[in-house]
Amino acid sequence: MHDLKIPIGPQHPAIDEPSCLRVSLDGNTIIDSDLRFGYAHKGIEKLLEGKRIEQGLHIVDHICGICSVAHPSCYVRAVEKILNYEPPERVKYLRTLVSELGRIQSHLFWTGFMLHEIGFETMLAYFLRDREHILEVLERITGSRSHFAYHKIRTVRNDISEEDEKLTLKKIKEVEKQIPVYMKTIRKDAVIKARMKDVGTITRLDAENYSLVGPIARASGIRIDIRKDDPYEAYDQVDFELIMEWDGDALARMLVRMREVIESIKIVKQVLKNLPKGKVPRSVPLILEEGMEVGRVEAPRGENFHLIKIRNRKIDRMRIRPPTFNFMSIFTKLLEGRKIGDIPVILASLDPCYACMERIIVIKDGKKEVLTEDDFRCKYV
Repeated sequence: MHDLKIPIGPQHPAIDEPSCLRVSLDGNTIIDSDLRFGYAHKGIEKLLEGKRIEQGLHIVDHICGICSVAHPSCYVRAVEKILNYEPPERVKYLRTLVSELGRIQSHLFWTGFMLHEIGFETMLAYFLRDREHILEVLERITGSRSHFAYHKIRTVRNDISEEDEKLTLKKIKEVEKQIPVYMKTIRKDAVIKARMKDVGTITRLDAENYSLVGPIARASGIRIDIRKDDPYEAYDQVDFELIMEWDGDALARMLVRMREVIESIKIVKQVLKNLPKGKVPRSVPLILEEGMEVGRVEAPRGENFHLIKIRNRKIDRMRIRPPTFNFMSIFTKLLEGRKIGDIPVILASLDPCYACMERIIVIKDGKKEVLTEDDFRCKYV
């Protein structure tokens, strides 16, 4: 018999986005847990139905602030596949530039708050300071610090100038020189190792069975990255390493993301050095009668997937599968046998984004029903 059953959430200092975790404890040890979602639900897929293609692009840009490069990139790729359209080389390079800047700021933001969860407030301040360099560049290029709205059908929002390139290189170098210092701290600090080493371990077999993607899968030794497996934009024209670790624990996931920052900086430098000449086409209204395609991109958290069906010049159906949907199913398994103090560390190490994931409404007998993930799997998968 369990000693105690307590709820954590929907609002809790250790959880950035609302969810309700109910844990059964034997003393301080977690015996069982149940995770419930639905508190950040916005009904994005239903909202997209009946919208014009340009309206849909505006909506997907606002699915999530941290992932606001990945979703428009995925959406635009799907539409351009329906059009059988190949963007100009300069457009591809500019999209790659903004995508990698978005990856850098996301990884820096996550790493800072990951260390915040174990009480390392100084490192949080350092990472937020360095993330600010990247946000300054993104604001200069796109005009925004959060919802960038840079991707357009067949083009991008605007070109960049020589001054923009110089600023980007300057800010990137500011971040780059700090990474070795952070890596040394992460690898050697006793508190970081005590709180993250062998915590939340995901074996390679579990990663495969749960269809994990992105840095989480790569931290468990799985070679998976859409930029390599299904190259898009200019990723087939730049050189970068697919980062992997093999321990599969929270520390390995941190190391993967930090090493990926280094690779993203390499990509940004290559893009700026080899940026093709030419003009960026103007954004013009799109008329598309019908079609159906999928788009896949490598978001900071892993594979992002959009399926779009167009009929009568409007969106008939959208299916969005962000990476969070893949890896939250393993969260409760990772908690079994751990101490209650490990909960925020394990959850943060997965880098979940509920704003991306919670988007499903089921219509049954004329009534709307918002389902938890477990309910959805039992009834419809």
